This record gives sequence, structure tokens and C-alpha cells, in this order.
Amino acid sequence: ADTGVAGETAPDAASENTLGPDGYKSLELGMSEDEAIATGLLTDRQEIGDCTWFYLDPAEGEQNPGAGVVVSPTHGVVSIPGTQSNQTPEGITMGSVHNDQGSTTKQIENGYDKYTVDKTGPVPIYTAPAPGNSEAHYIFAIGEDDRAKDMGLTADDDGGCGLNG
Repeated sequence: ADTGVAGETAPDAASENTLGPDGYKSLELGMSEDEAIATGLLTDRQEIGDCTWFYLDPAEGEQNPGAGVVVSPTHGVVSIPGTQSNQTPEGITMGSVHNDQGSTTKQIENGYDKYTVDKTGPVPIYTAPAPGNSEAHYIFAIGEDDRAKDMGLTADDDGGCGLNG
């Protein structure tokens, strides 16, 4: 991750792979589709309803099928998925249904001052306001082993993309 600029230190791996309150690397919530494509982090464009979905480049880490970067025609980027290579600033990670990686629900509960748990669907979903961004939240899908199997950062106003229930 050497940027080649004299005197500039490269961010450590932890910060570089952080799904932060505003986005991931150069990809940020609210960017237009063109701005998002220009980051070079997106692949596999699909139109679903009024919104556009992309996968993060596979080099960014394994993602769950169906997880994606979602772009609203009115609000720009409204959701950015987690991968098995990144983490939230609070240190929460995800695995997949194929492994026993990922943070436990206890770690999620300890990581966020506020959170809600929805157990009405096929898997429990934890939602926590993103510390540092009053207009976004993290979503964590929990597996049978009580660990996060999927996660993402989503804008509170998803621009009509149907992400928030």
C-alpha cells in the first residue's frame, strides 16, 4: 500500500480494510454511480428495479452472494457490503455460512452503544447506528453459530432501493 509519496506513511492493513461509517476505501455513501465506478472497486453491474447493484471487486475479499454495492438514482451509493477481509472500525468481522469465522453477537453488542435485533426473518439481524455518521447504520446477519455471516453499511434513507425492510 505504498503510495510513493515521500514522507507519507501507508495506512496499516486494519484501517485500509475498514468498512467505516462513510464507506470503504475510496468508495463512499452518497457518491454518484459514475463516481463509484471511478473508484475501480466495482464489478458486475446489474439493474434491479430503479436501482443499480454491483459487487465489490473480488480482490477486496469474499462477499456473500446477493450482497452488493447499491446505487440509488436519487441518493447515489446507499449500501456497501462487508467482505471476509474487512471489518468495521469497532473491529466487527464477518464470516460466511461456509465457515465459523466472524464476530460473535456478544462482540457486536459490546461494540455498539445502540443496536436493535430483528428475529422475525430467517436469521437474526442486528442493526447498529454507524458511529460517526448520523445518517447510516451497520447491518449484521447472524448465523446459527451466533456469529456474523454478513454485514454491510447502509444509508438510513436508501433512496427507494428497498434495503431497509
